[in-house]
Amino acid sequence: MNYEHFGTFLKELREARNLTKEQLASGLCTRKEIYRIEKGEYQPSLYLLNKLSIKLNVDLNEYFKMYYTVKTAVGLIGIQEINDALTMGDLISLKEVIKKYENNEDFKQGENLQHIYYAKAICETDIGNYTESLEYCMKGILIENTLFSIDTITEFMYSNVGLAIINCISINYMYMKKNEVAYKILSDILSLIEKYYINSSYTMYQAGQFSKKMYIGILCNLGHIYLSDNEIDKAEEMINKGIEFSIKEYNLRFIPNLIYNKFRVLYKKGNFKEAADYFVQAIGLFKLVKQMNTSIEIEESAKIDYPEIIKYLDDRDVER
Repeated sequence: MNYEHFGTFLKELREARNLTKEQLASGLCTRKEIYRIEKGEYQPSLYLLNKLSIKLNVDLNEYFKMYYTVKTAVGLIGIQEINDALTMGDLISLKEVIKKYENNEDFKQGENLQHIYYAKAICETDIGNYTESLEYCMKGILIENTLFSIDTITEFMYSNVGLAIINCISINYMYMKKNEVAYKILSDILSLIEKYYINSSYTMYQAGQFSKKMYIGILCNLGHIYLSDNEIDKAEEMINKGIEFSIKEYNLRFIPNLIYNKFRVLYKKGNFKEAADYFVQAIGLFKLVKQMNTSIEIEESAKIDYPEIIKYLDDRDVER
């Protein structure tokens, strides 16, 4: 169905839920704001959209973009170039894209500006400027939600770039050795994605590929943090969950790291036989995804860090 504006859609949805304007506004905003939105006189903030989404059990962010916002060709192309560089892990190209678009009028506000801040944050993290990266992250997430704080992550829904920025915040804290803060952020994002994207019974909240990839990445990072803190059982729970979900979704991106961390868990438990099998699988998977340098580094470091595995594999080769 075509709608005159977003407010028309919101009104129809409210009435379908048998809610009055007062009931919908309760705890979120004033009745007058709902009235003005439905009349097309007022543009809701992303914060209010998130709150309305939760109350109505519909992802209004996507509908709002569809019926009430207009993306320019420059904006769409620029965001695609940023995402392509990020996907390839090509930070040289990413820096060039930032320079190309950061002074463009189409990237001075909203989601487009969020992408610029996120790209800058990734570049700063890569060179170890974690404080600077966190500053860019906060600038980016506050565009979407002016009330954002680390303590209130689970109270809101977020756009894809919003989730990516919050994940970047956790990675910076992880690199800064502030595992407690990183764990808290990652756990909250995990809970958020499970509630609204992975396990929701509402069609609007079914996870897209982005949310699923992020879900697996967070499980991988949580497993890594727990391993660093020597909380082996918790690490294994996250890693197993990540492996199972990756296989279910046919997503191989994080499988090599998950399998390698599974090896580390089994090694710490003294289960060298099974650990050796996972070690061999991890090496093979890193080679399969063309991460040859990683496979070489793992094999070399194992001689020092995991001598029992090398001994077990050598003995097994002799027996054969």
